Amino acid sequence: MPLRPRFPSVRALTGAALLFAGMIAAPLTPARAADCPDTKALHAAGVTLTRNTPKMAQAYRYENGTLTSYRVDDPELGRPPKRERYDHPLAVSLQEMDGRSFALIYDDDPARLDQLPQLGNWRTPVSLKVDGETKDRGTISYAYRGTGSVQIGACRYDVWQVVERIVMGKLRTAFLKEFSPKAGLVLRVTKLDPETGKAQSQVAFDRIETRQK
Repeated sequence: MPLRPRFPSVRALTGAALLFAGMIAAPLTPARAADCPDTKALHAAGVTLTRNTPKMAQAYRYENGTLTSYRVDDPELGRPPKRERYDHPLAVSLQEMDGRSFALIYDDDPARLDQLPQLGNWRTPVSLKVDGETKDRGTISYAYRGTGSVQIGACRYDVWQVVERIVMGKLRTAFLKEFSPKAGLVLRVTKLDPETGKAQSQVAFDRIETRQK
């Protein structure tokens, strides 16, 4: 879901710095190969993914039964913290940042994505709401491209390779999402050129750990 956030204030940057430090410094269990987080750890305590360069931390946990994430980038980059909720680990339903909210309302239940390897493809009409007001309508689709693996530190996960496409007015986006059923999370995201399918950028991580309560 592409966003155009407002330029962050000094107060927002200060808050981001404190939140970033807290997420990095929070007590974590050692990421030994035998202790790589799974869905049980995600539901019980939550999971933190971190990247070394540029620095970024993304913490996942379930809040009132809904998967929720908090992302904080290095404050020097000037990006405000971001909170996201998911109707399915592959399907973002709400994004909040810098005092604004961007919601995707799916006409059909994204729980069907659990059967994506059998379905091959799944699509649904979708509405975009900005700060509670409907701004546009379009379609979101998910195409199963097979299996692969993602290595994060000492942890290796088998993943589904899924291409997500959004068509909404003039907007065209495409992302390759690598989803681990074992972890219950998308572990790597590659932005694709929506016309050619060529990779443009990627969000990958260097460490995955279970958060201690």
